[in-house]
Amino acid sequence: MRRSTSSRQVDEYVASLAPEKQELAREVRRIVADSAAHLQETIRWESACYFFRGPVCYFAPSRGGIHFGFFRGKELSDPKRRLVTRNGKHPHIKVRSLQDIDEGYFVGLIREAVLLNQS
Repeated sequence: MRRSTSSRQVDEYVASLAPEKQELAREVRRIVADSAAHLQETIRWESACYFFRGPVCYFAPSRGGIHFGFFRGKELSDPKRRLVTRNGKHPHIKVRSLQDIDEGYFVGLIREAVLLNQS
């Protein structure tokens, strides 16, 4: 992932979260970086967002943890049917604990989301 002023802003954003949410955010952030190193990371819409030829995915704090979402989530195959939506916008996965993080599944969704932006 390209390091930039925006990435430093994401460092600060994660550090500002409650300690239990920081751990979840760091793990999701690592998975995004490991699966698609070419994404640009920045803060937009009060969320950590990732872009490649448009918005790809994001994470943001929620009441019980964090939401890990996809801007074109309705178009993803979502084989485990974990994506949920509120008001029909930006489907996301509710991550309340480290046990909610399925790295292989997340990587598949990230890569599929990147491919959508390439077509």
